[in-house]
Amino acid sequence: MYTQLQFNAAYLRKIPIADEIKTILGSVFDSVDPVNAVMNAVRFYKSTVKIADVNIPLSSNNRMFAWGLGKASQKMAVGLKKVLNENITNGVIITKHTSPDLERLLLPSIITFEGDHPIPAERSRSAAENAIKRMGELKEGDVVISLISGGGSSLAVLPYPEISLIDYQQMTKLLLDCGATIQEINTIRKQLDQIKGGGLTKLLYPARIISLILSDVVGDALDVIASGPTVLTPSTKQDALQVIEKYHLYSKLPESVLRFLETEIIQNDQKVSNNRHVQIVDNILIGNNRIAANAAKNTAQGMGFQTEIITKTLQGEAREVGSRLGMELKKRIELNQEKSCWIYGGETTVTMHGNGKGGRNQELVLSAAKEIEGLERGCILSIATDGEDGPTDAAGAIADGNSLEAGRKMGLDIKKYLENNDAYSYFDKVGGLIRTGPSGTNVNDLVFLFAY
Repeated sequence: MYTQLQFNAAYLRKIPIADEIKTILGSVFDSVDPVNAVMNAVRFYKSTVKIADVNIPLSSNNRMFAWGLGKASQKMAVGLKKVLNENITNGVIITKHTSPDLERLLLPSIITFEGDHPIPAERSRSAAENAIKRMGELKEGDVVISLISGGGSSLAVLPYPEISLIDYQQMTKLLLDCGATIQEINTIRKQLDQIKGGGLTKLLYPARIISLILSDVVGDALDVIASGPTVLTPSTKQDALQVIEKYHLYSKLPESVLRFLETEIIQNDQKVSNNRHVQIVDNILIGNNRIAANAAKNTAQGMGFQTEIITKTLQGEAREVGSRLGMELKKRIELNQEKSCWIYGGETTVTMHGNGKGGRNQELVLSAAKEIEGLERGCILSIATDGEDGPTDAAGAIADGNSLEAGRKMGLDIKKYLENNDAYSYFDKVGGLIRTGPSGTNVNDLVFLFAY
């Protein structure tokens, strides 16, 4: 059971169902453990590797390689090595947080690089370049098992030569701050980066590629997860320009980015010029938000909660969603006298108006706290399953009917904290931050409404 979960306020620890909440959240993290997800997907029978419905005979002409990208990739690689062990010729992982213990399990055949997230920096470019070099010269008959998870879009970047890393960084920050969805952000990234939008298949050609993918995007669109390094992008430069126009970024983006996107060259930059890249790739989804939500539901039901998954496609502006869910919790408690748990899966966005500290889950809960002031028998909780909500050390936050009054007694104005996008500071003072540490997985967010 995942044991790092902790609340940081005494009065929240006194919520009558605090221990049950911990158990429910623990089941969420355990259900999408990357090691188990890969081991369940890959089987080794004598001289044949079976991955989902794909059978690959092992011989001197079928060398096996590992390529991992994303926050969960190191754990995924551990699962792969447990199955294939010495049959892995060579491999590389690019992740955010390296675990020395996991690294020792992977060496010497698989080495790990760290990239930067959520804004790519030199480590992200260096990791991408070194990873490609590490793979060496691949040949026909080689098989690369690609381990893809959320965060990969930032952790490894290889911009086209016309675009500097500084310009790429500025573009990324503008997109994150303006409230664009991950789908929209990756629509632009895929046009500017040689790895994304199926670009990795060209870099690893002629090897066959089998991608095992953990989804961190609503709807599980494989071309969006980590910007789809092994999935040919259906989007175009024109699609990217439409996103820029939608968020009024023409006057803010670096000139090199706009010039590159406005230059008409072969559709999607020659990445589709050789259809053989598509023919040798299998993309297989092995974990997503649905699995996490179902685990929470089953655990809650086992502890006597009346439980329902309301949606797995929650999206929208975090503070607006939080306000709506806060009002919804009040109505549900008015109509329901049972011990209950309502679950929402998905991922909201934050449009930055201030310079505070926080993340979408914390902002959602802070907004909800306004609506449930004085509420008895209920609380709201929202977490990022990667354990890192925005650039903070918290996975999310929890609030009950006392959260607003606690801040008021300290002289805190919740409205000002919301306006400054500073939910972390508010909850750090009054209590409510949930810390799990980096979980080693990433399958979107979960929001819980509890009645007790």
